[in-house]
Amino acid sequence: MGFEISWSSEFETGIDIIDQQHRRLFDYFAEIEAAIAAEASEQVSLIVRGLIDYAISHNTFEESLMEKAGYAMLAAHRQVHEAFRERANNYAVRLDQGADPMRVARELRVDIGLWLINHIKREDQHYVPCVKKSLDQGFVSRMLGKFFG
Repeated sequence: MGFEISWSSEFETGIDIIDQQHRRLFDYFAEIEAAIAAEASEQVSLIVRGLIDYAISHNTFEESLMEKAGYAMLAAHRQVHEAFRERANNYAVRLDQGADPMRVARELRVDIGLWLINHIKREDQHYVPCVKKSLDQGFVSRMLGKFFG
C-alpha cells in the first residue's frame, strides 16, 4: 500500500497520555489497512469516521493541555489543528455524499497519515517541554474524563 504507517519510539513525546492517544491513531491506520485488504467497504467507512472523530478529539485534548500549561504558541498550534479538522471532515463529507469508501480510505490513509507523522515529529515536539512542566495527575484525570470518559 505504499508506505507503512506504524507507531515507533520516534513519535514519543514523553507525555504518556499523548503517546497513548497517538498510538491509538496509528492503530486506526492498521485497521483501515486490514479493512481495505478485506474489501470491507462498510467497515472501512466506520473506521474512517472513527479515526476522524478520535483525531479531532485528541487535538482538542492536546489544546487543553497547552492552554493549562500557558503554552505561548497555542494560537498557532490551534490554527494547525483547525486546518486539519477541515481537511479530515472533508473525507467524512465525501463518504456522506456517496463516494467510494475504499477510495476515500486509501486517500485518507496517505494524506492524514503523512500529516499525522509530520505533525507529531515537528509541531507537537514544540509544546512538550511546556506541557510536561505543568502536568499534574489531577488535571490529566479530569481532562480524560471530559474528553474520553
